[in-house]
Amino acid sequence: MLALHRLLLTRTPGLYFHVRNVGRKVVGTRRNQRRLFSELVHPGDLVLDVGANIGEFTAAFRDLAARVVAVEPQPRLSEHLHRRFRADDGVTVVQTAVSDHAGEALLFCTTADALATLEEERVTGATGAGAELEWGTSITVPLNTLDTLVAEHGAPTLVKIDVEGHELGALRGLTTVRPSVFFEVNRPGAYEVLDLLAERGYTEFLLRLGERPDWVTRRVMSAAEARDHIAGTPDHCDCLALSPDPDVSASRRPAPAPGG
Repeated sequence: MLALHRLLLTRTPGLYFHVRNVGRKVVGTRRNQRRLFSELVHPGDLVLDVGANIGEFTAAFRDLAARVVAVEPQPRLSEHLHRRFRADDGVTVVQTAVSDHAGEALLFCTTADALATLEEERVTGATGAGAELEWGTSITVPLNTLDTLVAEHGAPTLVKIDVEGHELGALRGLTTVRPSVFFEVNRPGAYEVLDLLAERGYTEFLLRLGERPDWVTRRVMSAAEARDHIAGTPDHCDCLALSPDPDVSASRRPAPAPGG
């Protein structure tokens, strides 16, 4: 299967991305993302989709009438995003990696799944997932901070981050605003991400297992509770840190479950 993925991606990228888009649609990924974020994003809100990949989150945010800056460093994926959203003036595609400083960086890529990371230890399997993947290439890519993107495009209501283990580096470059932050949990670095967010005044967290359309519980957790929950499950999960700024979070938060 990996060989087939690799062949399609390298020889016929247009077909490869089309098949991935169709597959994600069949399993309802975009629908689940839309349901998950429907209470967090209002029409006209700005969302930064960092690590946009094939644009499934971007499409879900657009379904909710948000404006989206889709941030993706890989040229092949960035080209796909430009094609996919070429007729949509609500989407801006920015080809860059994101970290705590600007410049250039070495991006490690897989030839099988179009995944990439700035974390070399992820490639070697020294930390987190990665040993089972085929990290076949590396490329030099532009590097920017989230503060730079905010200065250029405006203050977001939500930042979604999926950068294969470099979440802490990305968030260290976000100092001028405090939007809600949705990030993929990559162990063990996720604990440092929770600590950083707590230091910056974030007190309310929610978790999502797999790609389900709702949260593990709609009772908000503290950073410590989120850490304990993550440590107690081997499953893939994502974490939402609700903005500590009332003008953002007051009307953009999941409603409590009935009786909760």
